[in-house]
Amino acid sequence: MNRRFDFRSPRFSRLLILLGFAAAVSVAACGEKLESGAACPMLCPAAQDVQLKDTTVDAIAIDSSVPGFPIIGEEDPLLLAARGDTLDTRVIFRFDSIGKTYPHPTVPADTFVNHIDSATLRVVLDTSTLQRVPRLPTSPVTIEMYDVDSPSDTVAADLLPLFNPSRFLGSKTFQPDSLTKDTLFLPVSQSAVLSKIITGSRLRIGLRLVSSTSAQLRINSGSSVLRFKPASDTAVTVSLLSKTPSDTTLTTLRNDLADFVITAKGTPLPATNTIAVGGFPARRTYMLFNLPSHIVDSSTVVRASLTLTQYPTRDSPSANDSLAVYPFPVTAGAIVTDIPRLLRLVSINTSTVDSLIVVPSDSGTRRLELVNTVRVWKNTKPEQTQRALVLVIGQEGSNPAMASFFSSEAPAGLRPRLQLSYVPPVALGLP
Repeated sequence: MNRRFDFRSPRFSRLLILLGFAAAVSVAACGEKLESGAACPMLCPAAQDVQLKDTTVDAIAIDSSVPGFPIIGEEDPLLLAARGDTLDTRVIFRFDSIGKTYPHPTVPADTFVNHIDSATLRVVLDTSTLQRVPRLPTSPVTIEMYDVDSPSDTVAADLLPLFNPSRFLGSKTFQPDSLTKDTLFLPVSQSAVLSKIITGSRLRIGLRLVSSTSAQLRINSGSSVLRFKPASDTAVTVSLLSKTPSDTTLTTLRNDLADFVITAKGTPLPATNTIAVGGFPARRTYMLFNLPSHIVDSSTVVRASLTLTQYPTRDSPSANDSLAVYPFPVTAGAIVTDIPRLLRLVSINTSTVDSLIVVPSDSGTRRLELVNTVRVWKNTKPEQTQRALVLVIGQEGSNPAMASFFSSEAPAGLRPRLQLSYVPPVALGLP
């Protein structure tokens, strides 16, 4: 007797589903049961056992800390700080082009300036709340101004002695609540401004912060404006932006060197056999790795951690506050060996990388994840992308805190180490 199957029946449909599920399970078992490669030699690894491997290597070829960040003229915001024994910074505004004439509303030709009234310096504060950056002062602060014109121009050692009573241009004290209004107006010596105009001299205004407690302000770069009335019989107000040099053909240089910061007292030098990140002027650390090529180039790295031993920096500003350290891969090729240049070439974007949170005064073992950095290295040749990274703190130039770690020159147990978890290359069971 012949039996016919009804392919449309619910019973037969369920049978097909069960058969399909069993087939899928068999294929999946072949893919996941790595220890039985002989069961499906065309698809599964021939090796009897594939395991995740861990290794720790002393792979640091070079580690070096370099100060001087942000680069002079590139600071934004400008840090004006009076933090006692830990930090003292000054902000310099430069006015090269102070004209001797002004357009009088009732006179056809330009009129010579022979009088100055209501001279003020306007600055704009950055009052935004930044993570791990000290907030606005909670006690009164005084901003003092000095004429710091000098042939040396940007050399701190030559400018700092000019902050003396003979060059005083004025000051103003601000209560904490007035600092939240962003814009500050500082009265400037009218006679000093008039003298600069008559003699055709340039004006350099140096700002110094004075406070009975630790305090710092962030000033927006390019916000400084010198304003004055050139005559008592007119409502005309002259407004001058801080720019230098006066040559209009040097546009880039004028923008870069308008305002800048000098350091009267910066963060201390790192201890012997250590590397440091942050501080003021901020330090960046360059680290070049000598990595096993059979791991980085051929294996699948699932985890990479840089193990650092923190050295306590108790004399750092904000020594007991947390600080974020970020690793950024070096994108330059092996032909570039100038470390300061490499540190400047790094593209800083703290929203795209993991961070290590430390407290400067603490000590102990710290672990910084680098798996994304290692993957960048794997996708390029060493000649094209160095096996190197740069350590940078978050809010560089605004947060003066500094973290230190033992370097590759420290005793063996304290040196930086790279820990890798990886899957070795898998050979398929093909004939």
